[in-house]
This record gives sequence, structure tokens and C-alpha cells, in this order.
Amino acid sequence: MRSEKEKYLELIKEIRKHDRAYFVEAHPIISDYEYDQLVKQLEEIEVKHPDWISSTSPTQRVSELASKGFRTVVHTIPMLSLANTYSKQELEDFVKRIHKWTGRDDIEFCTELKMDGIAVTVRYEMGNYHRALTRGDGKKGDDITTNLKTLRALPLELDLENPPDVLEIRGEVFMPHKSFRLSNQKKEEAGEEPWANPRNAAAGSLKLLDPKEVQKRNLAIVFYGIAEDSTQSIQNQFACHQFLEMIGLPTFATHHRLKTKDIGEILSFGSRVEEERKHLGFDIDGIVIKVDDFSMRTDLGVTGKSPRWAVAYKFAPEQAVTKIHEITVQVGRTGVLTPVAELEPVFLAGSTISRATLHNQEEIERKDIRVGDTVVIEKGGDVIPKVVKVEKAKRSKEAKPWKMPNECPICGSSVVHREGEVAIRCLNRDCGDQVLRRISYFASKDAMDIEHLGPKIVQQLVEKGLVKSIADIYGLTEEEISLLDGFKEKSIQNLLRSIEKSRKTTLPRLILSLGIPYVGEGIAELLAKHAGAIDTLAEMPLEELIEIEGVGEKVAESVVLYFQNPENLKEIHRLFHLGVHPEKVKTQRGHPFFGKTFVLTGSLENYSRSEAASLIKERGGKVSGSVSKKTDYVLVGSEPGSKYDKAKELGIQILSEEKFTSLLDFKQ
Repeated sequence: MRSEKEKYLELIKEIRKHDRAYFVEAHPIISDYEYDQLVKQLEEIEVKHPDWISSTSPTQRVSELASKGFRTVVHTIPMLSLANTYSKQELEDFVKRIHKWTGRDDIEFCTELKMDGIAVTVRYEMGNYHRALTRGDGKKGDDITTNLKTLRALPLELDLENPPDVLEIRGEVFMPHKSFRLSNQKKEEAGEEPWANPRNAAAGSLKLLDPKEVQKRNLAIVFYGIAEDSTQSIQNQFACHQFLEMIGLPTFATHHRLKTKDIGEILSFGSRVEEERKHLGFDIDGIVIKVDDFSMRTDLGVTGKSPRWAVAYKFAPEQAVTKIHEITVQVGRTGVLTPVAELEPVFLAGSTISRATLHNQEEIERKDIRVGDTVVIEKGGDVIPKVVKVEKAKRSKEAKPWKMPNECPICGSSVVHREGEVAIRCLNRDCGDQVLRRISYFASKDAMDIEHLGPKIVQQLVEKGLVKSIADIYGLTEEEISLLDGFKEKSIQNLLRSIEKSRKTTLPRLILSLGIPYVGEGIAELLAKHAGAIDTLAEMPLEELIEIEGVGEKVAESVVLYFQNPENLKEIHRLFHLGVHPEKVKTQRGHPFFGKTFVLTGSLENYSRSEAASLIKERGGKVSGSVSKKTDYVLVGSEPGSKYDKAKELGIQILSEEKFTSLLDFKQ
């Protein structure tokens, strides 16, 4: 039998596993509430056995790791995490502790929303946007200055006549529900695993190397604290919100902040916010209660990881209990089979839920979900319905494990499970559901942008046998379109004009519209920029595709596989024959970078890695991730790594940032 000490050590390991899944892999295994309960359990053990506490325990640090790929910067002032409470009693105990520590019972508190986003700190110098960092480990974080700059809600210059020399403010980046739904829709259309919730979508977006891609995610930001103010003019939290509002920075609405001395009013505020939560349009997971007076905060100080003057009062996620009547299978555009739980309808978080995605076979097996089971469901990020767990005590003897079918439920073709993929696919290009979704995706706004050709019209065209493939769209006649329900002269001409207009498109749009698995907007742009033409892309070997920065092995293999299929090539040639003409990507021929291969190492002062790579590619160069005999230049910043040593060893030309900048504007 395990000792209590052994259980404690195992609990630490379990929390570390969830830390990695949540913060590094952006794919949580359990809910935030369940995670917090594990940490609470760990804290209770450490209170009883303080001699067991290790410096590596999750309670001894802020558990958000700095991700790879970004420069790490030390915080001027550490970013600490808040202690959590889950009951009215715990919240009352916090207020009593503040009264006891200060010797006063008239302390004012500022209460506000607890955002469920990514904590950031933003620094302005002389009123101008200077730098942005993630929390990281609390002492140092990732430099996301360029990525955060893409947020339209973030002013690049403060609205002040005499701005402070330094103003550093704290807040959170989040993804609104509307943006989350759109982002997940795009991921699913590209054959990618959808985000679990808006917080993970925001975290993944901030880690993107291309700021243009970050901008497309429509992230938002809200500020709620001042870390450093060279004027020291703001003396309390409530005034902080008013000041942030005054200078044009997004902060909480007036009805989402409260200044009071009364615990009853704090609890009433919490109850009201919890009720409003389902209608907010973004994620919160509770409220935060802070001592209002800044000087009093200084006196109260901090513990090793949390301020004594603030606490989070977290809400439990809204859940409902229902029954799975059946598990059906949907077939996506790329042939991926997705199991869906058909539920006994139940009202949850503002809407009636009758279906919930089960993602894949592995997820079903991990949670041991069976037809007939009574299950607990919640909305992932209060948006996407998901099955949290099975009530196994209520399971009937007739309930049996469910397995993904060996044949496609739509066309009857055998399905395949490729090595290294979770997904199971139907490879039949003529599968009805695939054809519908493939044509709808091709015509969608982000792809070929054919107005008036939505999914319902596509369905009619397919059902009437007028369109069987994407190229058939460009062969449609006025007479054929007139056969569609509700189409009169004006609507017929509108659709024909839209089809004609789409014949002239960009190469990234055309690549995206082909529906190659794992190729979203960003990847399509990278492929277009590197190849310059579809024919060139079709002939690219796997090794060359992998060398493109931002294109991983999984994507490269998918691209090669797509162009190896003669049916796909035939379809592309039909598009060209029917008048689809993508513009070629222009590069600056004759520039010293044209045709040259670069490797970047170290931190550049005036460019991010992605900015430097884009500038090289615009001038016809290539960027590789490793140094070899084929490398022409190694661009070196401060603190270069082993790539610099290898370049010297191979005699490859080294470019300083200064030399690189001077060559950028080279004229023939």
C-alpha cells in the first residue's frame, strides 16, 4: 500500500503532466476546475507536512511555462498568480484575514471580472508602445511585442498630453466566442484538431511566428492593473480602471467593477456576474477581489507565489446531466470521420443541447463512453458542447464499448488509419458528404470567395447533378442555374458574375481552396511565396517542403500526397482550362538574396525571426532551419547558438544585422 508521501509525490507528477498538456501543448486533459482541485489537494498535504515541500512543487511557482521560439525577457516586476477560493466561506475568510493583518475592519475592496485568458504585461515608454511579454514562469516571459501589436484594441500611442516616462500595465489576451467559433471552423475545414476552448486558442495564436496570422485570429485584450508608473499618480485599484479607460486602453465596463467594504455586496456582485456569464460573449471563470489601496498592498506584501492582498473567487463550470441515445459519424471535407453523441436534449448555458462532438476514437476510449450512458456535459469554454465524464454508477448492463466503423457511413468505402494520425479517414473522393463540404469550402470567403454560392446552394447543385467537382462550378450555364429553387433572373446573374469574378484570384487563395489537409491560410501563403506557381509546388520534393520555415513534416507529407494523386492534378488542370488564373507571387529578381539560402540564429535587435524571414523571401531567398553545405548565409544576432559555430566550421558567410539591413534595399 502506498504511503502518504508516495501519494504526494505522485500528485506532483500528475499536476506537472496537466501543466504540460495545458500550457505547452495547448490541449488540456481535464477541466480548470478539476485541475484547481488537484492543486488544492496538494496544498492541503503541504500544510500538514511542510518539511516535504520541494522547490519543484507546482505550488512553489507560477505554472505557465515560457514557450519555445520567442526571446525570453526578465520581468521588471514579477507577475504573480492569484490564490483561488471556491466557496463563500473561503471568500469570507480572506476578508477576515485582511482585517486581521491590517488591524482595521473598514478596508475597501475593488471587485472585478476574472478573465479566462493569457496574462500579459505591456510596457509604454514616453507614451509609445514599447514591449509586451507573457507571464511565463512569473519571473521571465516570452517577448510577444510584435504579435500583440496586431491587436486593434491596443493603442500604439497613449492618449495623454504628458504621458509617464514609463507605464507598464497588466492584463489578459483572450479570444471572443465569435472568433473562437470561426477559428475552430477553419481548423476543422483544414483537417486539423479543433481548439479545446477559447483560452487555448488564444495561447496558440500568441505562439504563432507570423504576426499576420495572429491578426487573423481576432484576439482581444483587457487591462486591469498597473505594474509600474513613473509618476506614481494612481493610488488605488478603482482609480486604475478609470485611468486606463481615460487613456484609451480596454478595461472592464463600469458595471463589471465594484468598490465596497461589504462582503455581502461582494457576494451579490459575484452572483450577478455568474448569472450574466453565459451572455458575455467571452470567457470568465470567476471574480477577483483586491484590496483597493496600493500603499496598503505594499504593507501586506506577497507570499512565494501570490499577493496577500488579492484572491480569485472561481465559479464552477456550468454542467448538465443527460443521456447518449446514439453515436453517429460525420464525414468531413478531408474525409475525416468524427463521432458525435446524439443526446437527450438538455438546457445548458443559455441553449438546448442535443449533440456533442466526441472528437475521435481515442477520446471515446479514454473516457470510456458508451451508447446509453448517462453523461455530464458542459460547454467547452462555455461555447462548444462536450462530454466531460460518464456517470458509470448509472450505466446499464446493455451498454457496450463503441467502435468506429470499418466502412464510411456515407459511401461504404473502407476507412484507413494513417500512422501518426488520430483521425480515421474515408479516401473516396466521390463520397457524398466530402464532395458537398469540399465544394462549399472551395467557394467560401477565405478560399475562392464566390458570393451567392453558400452550402445550401451547393447542396442543390450536387443533388441535381449539376456539379460533381470544384471545376464544374466554372462550367455552369444560365439555364442550369435556373433549375435551382428560388433562382430568378437577378439571382442567376448575381451568381454568374461572382463565378466570373473568382476566376482571377491569388495563388495563396487557390492553394487554400484545394482543401489540402493541414493547409490553412498561413501555410497556403508560405507555400505560395516559396513556390510561386502551382506547377512548381506540385513538383516539390518532401525535403524542400520541410525546409520552408513554418511548414512541418506533417504538412509537407500531406502536400506531397495531395499532388501525387492524378485525380487532384486533373482537377487543377481543368480549373486552368476553364479560366481560373492565379497571379504569380512576385519576387525581386537580381537582389543579392535571390536564390540564396539563409539560416537565422541568435536574437536580432530590430527584427523578429518571422520579420527577417519574410524580408528574405520577398527578395527571392529561402530560409532553412539548419546549417549545411547548401547554406549561403547565416544571419547572426546576439547570443547565437551552435548554428553559428557550424557555419564558421563550414566556411559559410556570416551576416551581421547591420550588414543584412544594408543589403535589404539593394538596387540594381
